[in-house]
Amino acid sequence: MRSRCFLLLLTFAGSTSFAIAGTPRVARVTPPGGQRGAVVTVELIGRNLDEPREVIFYESGITAEAVEKVETILAPNGKPAPVDPGTRVRVRMKVADDCPLGAHGLRLRTADGLSEYHRFFVGPFPTVEEDEQTNKARNDTRETAKAVPVNCTVFGRLNDPTDVDVYRLEFKKGHRISAEIESARLGTDRGIPDLHLAFYDAAGKKLAAADDSALFVQDPILSILAPTDGVYFVEVRHSVYNGTGEQYRLHVGTFVRPTGLYPAGGPAGSDLKVEVLGDPKGKSSRTVKLPKALGNFDFAPDDAPSPNRLRVSPFPNVLEAEPNDNPASLTSASIASLPVAFNGIIDKPGDVDCFVFRAKKGEQFRFHAMANCLGSPMDPAIWVKPLSAKNNGGMQRASDSRPNQLGVAPANGLNRDSHDPILEYTAPADGEYVLGVEDERGEGGSDYVYRVEVSPEANGIYTYIAPEPENQNAPQLRQAIVLAPGNRWTSQVAIFSTNRPFNGELEIVGVNLPKGVTVTAPKLTPGVTKVPVVFEAAADVKPQAALIDLVVRPAKGEATFVSGYRQTILMNGYGNNDYYMHVLIEKLALAVTEEAPFAVEVEEPKTSLVQNGEMLVNFKVKRQPGYTGPVTVLMDWKPTGINTATPVTVAGDKTEGTYLLGASRNATAGKQAVTLTAVSGGSGRRKRNDDTDRTYVASKLFSVTVAEPHVEARIPRTSIERGKTATITLKLNHLQKFDGKAKATLARLPRGVELVEPTKEITSADKEVSFTLKATTEALVGNYQGVTMDLTVIENGQPVRQLSGYGQLRIDAERGAKPGK
Repeated sequence: MRSRCFLLLLTFAGSTSFAIAGTPRVARVTPPGGQRGAVVTVELIGRNLDEPREVIFYESGITAEAVEKVETILAPNGKPAPVDPGTRVRVRMKVADDCPLGAHGLRLRTADGLSEYHRFFVGPFPTVEEDEQTNKARNDTRETAKAVPVNCTVFGRLNDPTDVDVYRLEFKKGHRISAEIESARLGTDRGIPDLHLAFYDAAGKKLAAADDSALFVQDPILSILAPTDGVYFVEVRHSVYNGTGEQYRLHVGTFVRPTGLYPAGGPAGSDLKVEVLGDPKGKSSRTVKLPKALGNFDFAPDDAPSPNRLRVSPFPNVLEAEPNDNPASLTSASIASLPVAFNGIIDKPGDVDCFVFRAKKGEQFRFHAMANCLGSPMDPAIWVKPLSAKNNGGMQRASDSRPNQLGVAPANGLNRDSHDPILEYTAPADGEYVLGVEDERGEGGSDYVYRVEVSPEANGIYTYIAPEPENQNAPQLRQAIVLAPGNRWTSQVAIFSTNRPFNGELEIVGVNLPKGVTVTAPKLTPGVTKVPVVFEAAADVKPQAALIDLVVRPAKGEATFVSGYRQTILMNGYGNNDYYMHVLIEKLALAVTEEAPFAVEVEEPKTSLVQNGEMLVNFKVKRQPGYTGPVTVLMDWKPTGINTATPVTVAGDKTEGTYLLGASRNATAGKQAVTLTAVSGGSGRRKRNDDTDRTYVASKLFSVTVAEPHVEARIPRTSIERGKTATITLKLNHLQKFDGKAKATLARLPRGVELVEPTKEITSADKEVSFTLKATTEALVGNYQGVTMDLTVIENGQPVRQLSGYGQLRIDAERGAKPGK
């Protein structure tokens, strides 16, 4: 992940309108990439793309020179044909000469919102379009193969499950024939593009094939040496013939395609000499100038179409020196001081690499073995033990890591990087220790590169927008901030710690906010990991977009941790809402849109919400002139123990409503900050992705005070005969004093049992209350549990309702009645 994020845009003026277009949804970016140094015309295809305003890019190197909506396209007959309104936007992108190779994140802002995160790939070669005409000219065989130049990028599509694309090239003997596919990495909503790549000679003999790679998982790579001068064919197809419509970028030529670099990192600011691995011409070396910024650094040797990953660290390297398969083979000269980065290659099956280091008693270090995150085929396992220990005495071992340890927010699906283990180790005594590195499966090879970074234990606390369960089929919905001038937006912001939870109060702070935009959030007390955060734009804020940060800091004192925003973008969905590709972004996208057609205001509750009780919250929908659509009000985030009723829909001719809140008996007493969200449209059953057609606004934060019940009732066991009456007396224990009189009744009575007097009045001085029951002939004989007292107290002019007590009622048959009657 490059450490800087940039906002590059082209803005258009627009008129105020209160017709709701909805959240823009981009389904496809086509073409999904372009050449460094070129101007590329790209179409964003989806829906609700009316009134495009700008494109924001997460990385440097690309600018949007023009953004316009598309009204017509060329039909197969060569004539202009209209397209559905709001389904296409054309962007002219200028890719800088020094633009970093690889993925660049982007979003489209329209008058009404921000699209999902998408990726645009930058490569070194000119682009050639496959341009296959499905009903006419196809390139499915060697005889009909499309001729393309060496060192180009083919933009192609697989139009149906059995589609095969074949390309013809000429190579000299001894030259590399290299190819790399970008398809799964492009990212899609649902499905996993899984393509197969193969080389053939002029006679049709298969020379090499691959459908995966350790470097890019489901995107294959191949590199061989041409055995003779002549014509060669490159074939692209689905690996199991089960996809359709996939886009791909095929890089093909004589370039070097490293499967790994060794060592896989070095000290910040240093000149690092690396070996290039996986080249059919053999090993070679390059010298890389590492930046001063710590973290991941992308490096593409020579004309490689996409980079390999290196690590930049603040400590020196230690390279393995064979023999080092066991502690006995190590010498005293090889003892390292921590912190350090150990580097090596598990070059054969069963290989184990050992390193010795010194540590003092009580020192705590974090050992992070990196291989998967570098694109290595290795599945690392590490262990640490005292050098003097016999056998496995005192050994601690790790073979995986948790997402939070990696600084990655929780998300559905498997994050490949979690196969890289983290071991948190505390030295039990002064002395020498041994670190062992091996492949968990016992495998090995010439490019099984690893790097173990050993650093003092530190803690990070990061923010992210928690996924909303109702959006599980579209996980990016509401993971960007979209607010209108003079209005608000609420997000459920959660935190996670990379090491240990912070014991004090934390506050959430917005960084690099546009002028006129503010952030308000309740403090995070110990044990609380999620709160509603309200973003608000002043009435005079102009429409714009920004990439911001959300950090947490101690409410008191200095921070002892690092913080920032860390969101996992989920792509390539499969199965039961699992996602195959996880993209980490470190900036939160925020857009100020055109004016919204409504706002929601809440009347601060004047009463408490008692445990095991209910209360009504009054709200108003403030409509702009001419807007008469229904508005649904709901509570996105609820504190533990607080529950809500079904969302309330306010009809188009209404402006007021009430929202019902309830509290369980174990709800935490005290003040809780909450908000209400107002959404355009009704609250009926929503279709998949229906939320993209809705406008969201939010209320300000308001307080709900959860308090103990006013009264605790003890309900005795009681029996009643059918056709008779009985008296039940409840003992009252007053927990909160109330003024005046409260109304009490019994709830959850079984069928056929009625109260002679529906309600009774009690005061704070009453120690008991009695009710007369009557059992009709409709009552069924048996034992019934769950009878409770329903009490309504008037507090500050508003009703406060609670349920109290748990009783059992037995219904008996009439005396003398025959059995079964």
